Amino acid sequence: MVAYIRTMVKGEHAENDRIEARLDDQGWEGFSTLLGAVFYFAVNRRFPDGASPDEVIRFVSEMRLTTTGGPGTDATSAEELISAALDPSVDTDIDPHLAGRVQGLTILHILGAGTVSDEELDALLTEAAALASRI
Repeated sequence: MVAYIRTMVKGEHAENDRIEARLDDQGWEGFSTLLGAVFYFAVNRRFPDGASPDEVIRFVSEMRLTTTGGPGTDATSAEELISAALDPSVDTDIDPHLAGRVQGLTILHILGAGTVSDEELDALLTEAAALASRI
């Protein structure tokens, strides 16, 4: 599943499709936990010192404008999820399917388009996988 996220971030569409087909056959158990962990680390990478509500709103607006699939993403839900990643005391009640979509788009926006090196991406994915395995 880590390879699936890595190929998604790197824009390796053919390999991503191949891994997705394999996961469709084998099952996606644990994927939402891993995706949530990658999302957490990506958001905290983007906002290492936290973010004000206005900064989160600006970030979500930019993400919705510049990320494929972003315009159809609910801004309020995205803002809530990002705020919760930065502050665990923030409660969210967001549909899991929508949450996964927001998490994926956020990960792509923060880590995609060559914004991180292969080494940085691998380190983040390794850390996220370790966290997901403990949850």
